[in-house]
Order: sequence, then C-alpha cells, then structure tokens
Amino acid sequence: MPGNIWLIMKFLNHNFTLLDDKKDRFLLIGICFVFSIFFVNLFVPFNINRWVDDSGFIQFMRLSSYGLVVALVFLVSQFPLRKLLGIQKFKVKTYILWLTGEIILISFVYILLYGNIIGNLLNDFIYSLKYTLLGIFLPYSFALLIIFYRKNSIEIKRLKKSLSKPLESEMVALKDENGKVKYSFLHENLLFFESADNYVSVYFLQEGKVQRRLLRNSLKNIEGQLSGYTFKRCHRSFLINLRNLEFTQKDSKRLQLKMKGVDTFIPVSQKYSSLFADFIPVCRFFVPLANRFIP
Repeated sequence: MPGNIWLIMKFLNHNFTLLDDKKDRFLLIGICFVFSIFFVNLFVPFNINRWVDDSGFIQFMRLSSYGLVVALVFLVSQFPLRKLLGIQKFKVKTYILWLTGEIILISFVYILLYGNIIGNLLNDFIYSLKYTLLGIFLPYSFALLIIFYRKNSIEIKRLKKSLSKPLESEMVALKDENGKVKYSFLHENLLFFESADNYVSVYFLQEGKVQRRLLRNSLKNIEGQLSGYTFKRCHRSFLINLRNLEFTQKDSKRLQLKMKGVDTFIPVSQKYSSLFADFIPVCRFFVPLANRFIP
C-alpha cells in the first residue's frame, strides 16, 4: 500500500506539458467549441432540445451557446487568468485542480445564463455540474488526444532531423544552475570539463586554440545534459569528449588522458578506470590507442 501511494504521488508531481504551448491551448478551445456545437445539435443529449420551447434557428443558436460558454471559459482561464496568476506550466496535480475549477466555473455560468439563481442554488448547481461533466468529457478528451498526437509527431520529426545531421557539427547547449542556456558550442570543439567548487570550467577549441569559460553548475548536472553525446566521466572533477581524445598512457597504476591541443594530462580515477578502459576498445576511433596503452 505505501508503494502504491508513492507511485501515485510521483505521478501527481510529473510535469503536465500538453497545455504549455499557446497553440495547443487554442487547439483545445477550438476543438471543444466545434465538437460541442455539432454534438449538442446532432445528438441532443439529456433531451436538451426540450428544455426550452423553441425550434429551428433559435434552437440551434441556443444549443450552440452551450459550446460557446465552454470555449469562452477555457479562453479566459487558459490565457488571462493563467497569466494573472503566473502559471506557465502545470504539474499533474495542479492541472487536475485547474480543470476542476474550470468545470465548476462553467457550471456556475450555466446557472447564471440558463438557470434560476433565486431558486434552489445547490440543487441547480449539482445538476449543472453533472451535465457539464458529461457534456465536456468527450470533446475535452478528444482534444487532449489530438494535442498529444501532434506533440509526439513534432518530437519524432525533430529527432529524425537531429539524427540525420553529423554529430560533430551539432551545437551543444550548456545550461547554468537555473536551467538557462549560458553557452553553445560545436560538439567537435568541446574538449573537457573541470569542476571547481560551484563552477565548471569548460575547455574548448576556437580557431585551433584552447579556450576556457566558467559555468555556474555542477559537473553532475553537466554530465546529465550531455548524456546523448560522446562525453564520459573519468574523474570526479573531469568530464571529457571522447571525440577529442588523442591518446592514453599508464604510469605504474595510474591511467592518464591526453586531449587534443592540451599539454597537460587528465587523470582517470580508480572509480572510473575499469569502466573507462572497457569503453575505449569498443570505440573504433581509439582501438589502436587502447591496444597500445591499456593492458
């Protein structure tokens, strides 16, 4: 049971990204509006066409207004209200609370427009809430599915485009401790990273010369940012780009690395030596070096 609670809490704390983009929010509102108009007029759920004694175009406009109310409430809540409250991104738990508030607001608007606020307000609200939930479930779910499919399609296209480029000519963005991009380098020009207190020194080649920049972050965070590239941790203070490894040497029991354009050697600590030695032979670029210097 505690394990299930932990999984639920973990899920609730996940980022909900489907409505981060303004285009996706407009898409949600548009789908709910159009879908609601067609659904209400074609299928007339809950005998909604008999609630008022009307017909023809007047009835069509009345039934369509239910979808218009939904669209207007979502428009207000997803744009000016989110901006006013400073909500740019949702967690799953905050999204559920937000959607609940939107449904409650729609229910109250329905009462104000179509109900009797002087009568039994609680009873009217319960009925309004029930019809709102049932009426909005289908178009809202359909809209989220469309947005999910759209986002995945865009991401797949982006990955295909990225994979079609040579890795060496790709720009690598480095973020600071606040998650903001501080520097961007060509992958092939990055040499290694060295940690020092709360900063990381970034060593790179520029016009054939070794340059250095400071970045406020931890080496562990940088390693996570570069997990998809040819970077490998060799020491608690060093992270190297294997593309720019020139050769290795072993003095007694100590393994050292020589990077392109750098005179000093980078140490490989005992913690990483076995993993590092195992990694180099499987990389075809360094097989001769590995066979020569690594027993």
